Amino acid sequence: MKKGVSRREVLKSAGLAASFLVFQKSFSLAKGVSLQKDSYVFALRGDGAVVVIDPASDEIVDKISTEGKGGTLGSITPNGDLLFVANNAPGQRMVSVIDTKKLHLIKNLETGNRPKHPVVSPKGDLVAVNHSGIDEGKIRIAFISTKGVELTKIVELPVNNLDHKGDFSMHGSFSPDGSLYVIGNYADNEFYLISTKDFKIISSIKVEGNPHYFDFKEKELWVTVEYGEPKNSGARPLVYIYNISDPFKPHLKNILKVEVDSSELAELTRIEGHHGNFTNNGKCFLVCNRGASPFEGITVEVYDAKSKKLVKRILSKVKGVGHAYISPDNRFAVITQYGDSKLEIISLKNFESIGIIDTGLGKHMGHVVFTKDGKKMYASNRVADSVFVIDTNRWEIIKRIITGDSGQAQGQVVKDFYGVFERIRNPYLG
Repeated sequence: MKKGVSRREVLKSAGLAASFLVFQKSFSLAKGVSLQKDSYVFALRGDGAVVVIDPASDEIVDKISTEGKGGTLGSITPNGDLLFVANNAPGQRMVSVIDTKKLHLIKNLETGNRPKHPVVSPKGDLVAVNHSGIDEGKIRIAFISTKGVELTKIVELPVNNLDHKGDFSMHGSFSPDGSLYVIGNYADNEFYLISTKDFKIISSIKVEGNPHYFDFKEKELWVTVEYGEPKNSGARPLVYIYNISDPFKPHLKNILKVEVDSSELAELTRIEGHHGNFTNNGKCFLVCNRGASPFEGITVEVYDAKSKKLVKRILSKVKGVGHAYISPDNRFAVITQYGDSKLEIISLKNFESIGIIDTGLGKHMGHVVFTKDGKKMYASNRVADSVFVIDTNRWEIIKRIITGDSGQAQGQVVKDFYGVFERIRNPYLG
């Protein structure tokens, strides 16, 4: 297997002479022509576009405007009919709803100050949307009914530290039975469990730092915290593990402390946990130390989900490790990142690196999706305004698809229903 692909090879394979001219040409030739056997890949862009890629041809077949800005995160319903995109730029208040079959914008729903990340419930009946900003001193959680595509309920979370700078909340998640939605409050280092039956806050839990990411396994909730505050040489990313059999009184079972490499300790900006998630079978939990800007963290830790013991500490060959995407067959983890032009492929059999894929340009390759048969992967590259198509048998780049020319705007790629970004087989581990 080839360990990397040079920039020259990437450009040659993509047939690129002038980037945006090629984008325009491929778009006009492919418009309305589809050999679709698999669901479309939706490339969400911060400039307000949703670029539609047909995996049958790896061509752009449409481009849909959200009529907003900052729409780099979204989620799709279990039946694949609706895509919800959060317009997150300053001043934005709308969630865009897109028909994924007819490929058009259905409507924009006003939900609050800077919608952040729409997440669809296990049954597909609700979409929960948190917000980066606050409204009248509170964090809004908007619940949308997928049946009528209408706003069902607004839940407001209290904020004590109104002087907080940056996002007030990041990512939420539903419990496997859909009865609970969990979301963090960055201003107060606290997270909340909300009942989806009556849309009331049923518990709030303090942690030592910013609660960034949540993944459930049956009655356990694993919470990835960026680091224990204050940030100093002793600060480490943390994973809190709760038993939520009684969601009114979550019971803290464990706190996992992610150890980092000496190179990360040399600069405090290199210490900041990001995402933690289970594998498809729920046996292992992977957590990434991304670091803050300029995103140079390299540690990925793997834990046994049952014993809570460390299985492996991986020092990645890519910088700014953010997400461990699990392949559909549960054989590999694809380590995506924020500070590099590379992806790393980890075997889930022995947790060893089997290779590096280097696009040779851009950086912040944060998200990937797979075809139904798992034979191809689509990886976003924000700074290169591109989606790269990768053959997963050889782990080699086979095409670069330029999605726009507005500059560093390519966000998440979305294709299938998920509970957390990184796991599309068994989205909810009930």
